[in-house]
Amino acid sequence: MLRDYLQLPLPVRILCLGSLINRAGSFVLIFLAIYASEQLGFGVPFATACIGVLGLGSMAGSLIGGHLADRLGRRVVMLFALFGGAAILVLLANVTNRWVFMASVGVFALVSDLYRPAASAMIADLVTLQRRAHAFALMYISINLGFAIAPPIGGVLAAYSFQWLFWIDALTMIIYGLIILISIRETRHCNVTIEDESGVANDRTARGKTLRTVFGRIVLDVPFLLFCFSTLLIALVFVQGLSTLPIYIRQIGYSNLQFGLLMSVNGILIFVLQLPLTHWLSRFNAMTIVAIGGIFISVGFGLTALGGSIVALGLCITIWTLGEILQAPFKQSIVTDMAPEDLRGIYLGVFTMCYASALTIGAPIGGEVLHYLGPAMLWTGTFLTAMVAVTVYLLIHRTVTRRIT
Repeated sequence: MLRDYLQLPLPVRILCLGSLINRAGSFVLIFLAIYASEQLGFGVPFATACIGVLGLGSMAGSLIGGHLADRLGRRVVMLFALFGGAAILVLLANVTNRWVFMASVGVFALVSDLYRPAASAMIADLVTLQRRAHAFALMYISINLGFAIAPPIGGVLAAYSFQWLFWIDALTMIIYGLIILISIRETRHCNVTIEDESGVANDRTARGKTLRTVFGRIVLDVPFLLFCFSTLLIALVFVQGLSTLPIYIRQIGYSNLQFGLLMSVNGILIFVLQLPLTHWLSRFNAMTIVAIGGIFISVGFGLTALGGSIVALGLCITIWTLGEILQAPFKQSIVTDMAPEDLRGIYLGVFTMCYASALTIGAPIGGEVLHYLGPAMLWTGTFLTAMVAVTVYLLIHRTVTRRIT
């Protein structure tokens, strides 16, 4: 099993190492809602609105980053995102005006999330179709091992000063940027041979495409759009783990450190189970795995309505984490396989935008529901939303399967 991962190209393994370092310091995203609502005194609705603005910036960054990755190359986009994001974090640490803070959060998300579709496209460039699920699984476990490390450390640092969260987060982004600068070469040369409408092969360059031309091709890809719609619904549920779940845990009496330890369950399970499960499940139909993962996510978040003990919360996190483990590597692999080679970056950008859109939409709505209707209504709503997504996955199952096999 390990041989399948150890034999991945060296640049892929370097990217995974850099992601681990970066995510181990991703304190600001995890504690943003608590920082804005409690430390700065902006209140719960405004804090979750900031999460929504984070998603709005991330949505723009995902689209622009995917397009630029096809036009300019993967490496330059990743470097700009990491170094630029670090600079904005340092400035954000000193902002106390609520509206300036909200705007700065949006700018940070836009710049830093240019990285995500570019990195995914680079991995797809480097790895064969048969091994992409393994490559994305290794990247995912690196990211989530970092997230397992970050919450408890962030909880300890927050007890002393929230400023440390911003500074160390910026430092890890700089370290990752330096790793890419020193160790990674460009993988996209922007010249791709494809067929025109008459079936005649000719050379086009990604540099020559406008966003309007690109989206003209994407809007005709109905199976891809439905897959993204389902992913958006799942993401609307999943974003509650970053926005309303921290606030809910604090409301029922747990400390920042206890919240950090609870969220570590997610990262630890992914570290232990992601590689063996991906290796074993890669022999099965990818769409079936994604649908089953959606059921786990639906049940895990829905059960949060039933119990507030730390054991019950830990069990809920365990269930939806299993769904995350099932879905994550296979969804990216499916999108990469569906994408035309010359539009790989923008397809991944649109896919990434589903998660960014969920922050924009899901975080504020979740905050309003929690504040005005209570936790039972919130977690019941997450169950129903995720089950709608599972239904759509099943409806497009056969079409997508034929396309990626």
